[in-house]
Amino acid sequence: MTESNCWKLFDAIIGATPRILLYGKPGTGKTYQANTTNLEGRETYNITLTQDSSASEVLGHYILNEEGGMDWLDGVGIQAWKDGARLVINEIDHAGVDVQSFLHALLDDPEFAKFTLPNKNKEQVRPQPNFQVVATMNGVPEDLPDALLDRFPVRINIDKVHPKALESLPEKLRAVYADYNDGDFSVRKWVALGQLMDKEVPLDYALQTIFPDNYDEIADALVVSHADDTE
Repeated sequence: MTESNCWKLFDAIIGATPRILLYGKPGTGKTYQANTTNLEGRETYNITLTQDSSASEVLGHYILNEEGGMDWLDGVGIQAWKDGARLVINEIDHAGVDVQSFLHALLDDPEFAKFTLPNKNKEQVRPQPNFQVVATMNGVPEDLPDALLDRFPVRINIDKVHPKALESLPEKLRAVYADYNDGDFSVRKWVALGQLMDKEVPLDYALQTIFPDNYDEIADALVVSHADDTE
């Protein structure tokens, strides 16, 4: 796969698989595209995992109702199962042991997947047609435990910012981003730089706060770009 084809590959694959793992550097548009591309009328549910995330966020739990009793509330994973929706799991490599255990069940092959909820009705649920999981992470697939990684045979290395993400940059920064960026900077930083410049924050201050370690290089690139525009 050539570097320029990762998003074309994503567009071709996203509608044809129930589970897909997008991995690579942050700020490339993985989560945005997972929530917007080829939904085919599906709803999307999102969860961003941390080491402190609990399985109840994905599975469900009881909550106190107005009458002082307890009502069961489905977690995002079960909601997505029931609705035949797309579940976007961000930072899946941060899943703790209890979350991983439930994800193993949630990500079983659709024809076999079934779960009994720990509510008083012992409700049995199965994924509805069109249920899909798109997982994202900033590392590499091998960072995942083997059992979890095995649930994602379809994996795409997203090594380039999505073209639509670049469209969010102010026009005056697009050429500088394309000429200077070496893949280490999230496009979010460039969007933030444009916002500060639009608010007439001095460029010196804007660069110090966003690119303190690369101040000189980016300042020079912006000066050259401005000179080119005025010729």
